[in-house]
Amino acid sequence: MLIKNGRIHDGKGKIFESDIRIEKGKILKIGKDLKAGKNEEVVNAKGLEVFPGFIQTLSSWGINGSATEIRPSSDDNDELSDPITPQLNVKYAFNGRAATVQQLGAFGLTTIGVTPTDNNLFGGTMAVFEVDGLNPFEMLIKDEIGMKASVRKNVKMIYGKRNAAPQTKMWLFEQLGEQFRKASEYKIEKGKERDMKMEALQKVLKKKMPLFLSVDTKQDALHALEILKPYRIKLVLCNGYEIDENAKWLLDKKIPLVVRSNAMTMDETAMKLDLKGIAALSEKGLKVALSGVDSHWQIREDVLWLGINMMRILKDEKKVLPMMTSIPAEILSVSDVTGSIEEGKRADIVLWKNNPLESYQAEIITTYMGGKAIYRKGDELRCM
Repeated sequence: MLIKNGRIHDGKGKIFESDIRIEKGKILKIGKDLKAGKNEEVVNAKGLEVFPGFIQTLSSWGINGSATEIRPSSDDNDELSDPITPQLNVKYAFNGRAATVQQLGAFGLTTIGVTPTDNNLFGGTMAVFEVDGLNPFEMLIKDEIGMKASVRKNVKMIYGKRNAAPQTKMWLFEQLGEQFRKASEYKIEKGKERDMKMEALQKVLKKKMPLFLSVDTKQDALHALEILKPYRIKLVLCNGYEIDENAKWLLDKKIPLVVRSNAMTMDETAMKLDLKGIAALSEKGLKVALSGVDSHWQIREDVLWLGINMMRILKDEKKVLPMMTSIPAEILSVSDVTGSIEEGKRADIVLWKNNPLESYQAEIITTYMGGKAIYRKGDELRCM
């Protein structure tokens, strides 16, 4: 396929007019005046904006279907028998049809980071998937891209109702340090039963994957950083509630921030989301990824809404679009595969009429995921 004459927004801060040749689902060539080959489909993108597919960094897409479609509220990424389950892998909770039925391509999404919930101190490992398909293992882009952890109040609320630990933040922070201490000392011994929890945490200690840590408050983040200081692990901070422009410690330690929106919540902490402060940090070099709402009932356009709100502050698409594309890809360790329009990468491309970060009149003409059209303007939206 050859996409001709489009205005390309590459997801890394460049905007230019060019053609894109796609072969076997990947971008083969980007250049001006490319000639169509024999039997090559030609798409005239003149007057259209050519964007990379958006990436939702933290999501439960493919886990919880809509109430009228498939597996409503299945919560298969929410193991609540034990607050410490790092050995679990979210890919075994993923259902391809439950993601596909949501038609995420109709909202510009082509890639999702699927994660355990915030309801355990250690919830398990994360994975990155395509948004359209059936077989989860064919949709899987990359496995074990991070370990999900949480010191949010969710954990003590869930277990406190059962009169079981954890019931306090004291327990959460003490065990955050204790589990890594035990993992740092753990050795596999012949004849002894292996501890799969410790082996899972050792992957974080050995920097084979980052720790994605969800927090409620700035104080939570500071407590966690102090506890984790001896281990020098790769850390990604999730949520961004209460993070403001004075969070110099994030810049100093070069810790990426995944910002969840505060839509559809009455959580007082989430209401303290300071996008202006986060925008100021991004201007100073902080890596910021815009993600979706912290809720099982996710909003398909939420990444775009966050981008639009950030655009109101920064007023520069070259700074905002990477927060929805190339930076999430980097944080999820798939930047060699997707997240930008570059030769050799997957053809995750969306053709827009008008720029979605600049105009409410913008609409998607076609969404390509790995070179395959998964949504075209006029397709019926089946799932609400």
